[in-house]
Amino acid sequence: MRIAFAINGTRGDVQPAMVLATALLARGHEVRFGVPPNLVPFAADTGLDVRPIGLDTRVQMQSVTRARSAAGRNPLRRYRVLTGVRDLGWNEIVDDTADLIRDCDAAVVGFTTEQSTAAQAGRLGIPMISLHHAPVRPNGRVGPLPSVGTRGSAAVHRAQWSVVNGVFTLATRGRDARLRAQLGGSAATGSWLSRIARTPGIEIQAYDPVFAPVADRRWLRDSRGRPRPVVGFLDLPDVLRRRIEPEPAGSDGGGLRAWLREGEPPLYVGFGSMPIRDPDTVFAAAIEVGRRVGRRLLICTGWNHLPADLLAGAAADDVKVVETADHGLFADCAAVIHHGGAGTTAAALRAGVPSVICWFGSDQPFWGNEVQKLGLGVSMPFRRFDADRLEAAVHTALEPDVRSRAVTFAATLIPGDRAVARAVAEIESAISGIGSHQEVAA
Repeated sequence: MRIAFAINGTRGDVQPAMVLATALLARGHEVRFGVPPNLVPFAADTGLDVRPIGLDTRVQMQSVTRARSAAGRNPLRRYRVLTGVRDLGWNEIVDDTADLIRDCDAAVVGFTTEQSTAAQAGRLGIPMISLHHAPVRPNGRVGPLPSVGTRGSAAVHRAQWSVVNGVFTLATRGRDARLRAQLGGSAATGSWLSRIARTPGIEIQAYDPVFAPVADRRWLRDSRGRPRPVVGFLDLPDVLRRRIEPEPAGSDGGGLRAWLREGEPPLYVGFGSMPIRDPDTVFAAAIEVGRRVGRRLLICTGWNHLPADLLAGAAADDVKVVETADHGLFADCAAVIHHGGAGTTAAALRAGVPSVICWFGSDQPFWGNEVQKLGLGVSMPFRRFDADRLEAAVHTALEPDVRSRAVTFAATLIPGDRAVARAVAEIESAISGIGSHQEVAA
């Protein structure tokens, strides 16, 4: 079968999809792997047919961050920023996806590429298989805006979903109607979620069942049309990890594993692809906290650049600075201070290491809340990040009972190889059940 992946976002979005794509390739399927241009090199050594789609997400995120910063707290300016960036990259992702999925038997998408792919997959008569890294459909356990509170009742969460669905439908109906007209169809009826519910395919939940609202009545009802198998976290297998994870890159990347073995487990500090407005202040605070609690520090700068003077000041036996690092190193750390992305959170959970999650938005506050609720770490919004709050959070994360719970919890997670095998089987079954592209066309 010919299967196309249309994935937008950061490495946290691309890596789980890449794990799944390479597993399908190994099963003998023809796989096209569409990712943002800046992440094409990341996937280049996997053996996949990697193609660029959409815009450079690093540049895109930086543009949005600058626009939000310029808008300040003024609600009118913030609204203008939202409408200005809403369709940024839309035309590019639509055109590139059309080329990508042509003549394919199925399209695998992430949450951010569902709308741009749904109409095109429907026009071709092929299933759309969604890959979700958190519960992003209506349910009574967690709302779509977890950053505004996670302790509401089931009714409050469902009301949030209704509001967000209505706002999103209204805000994007114009571009969706134009796309459908270009494809020779009529404008779709109903809300965005109702249209998704009518789209043939499945929605793979790529996280552990303990985090899924599988007993929620709305979740169960909606999953009858588009099944939502919960497969577990999709980990990098060792053979793929060796291909894409060379020696850590950065100002002091050489000899990292030796450095880790030279002393007590350090604190890991890294915020992935999140653009930080003042990275020198943030990482300087982290260095201060590490010295307050008597722990070495492994700093992963990610998409943020540190000035030379801070790098010089950090050059000490108790601090190691890299641009990238294999999350497999988390097992050698005492605690992981991060942004709460699904991939980073999963890696910390699998390593049996406590987390201090300093979330920015999206699904990150959900993961922060889940980790804190389970007693596996601490969660706080990144906007409250400072040395004193971070020190208090680190002290909590380093408590022996927190580490003990983290180790115990790690043993309960679905193994990565089993999660991948289940996801592959679900995709093959979905495509066979709906019919191949050639059969539908006939």
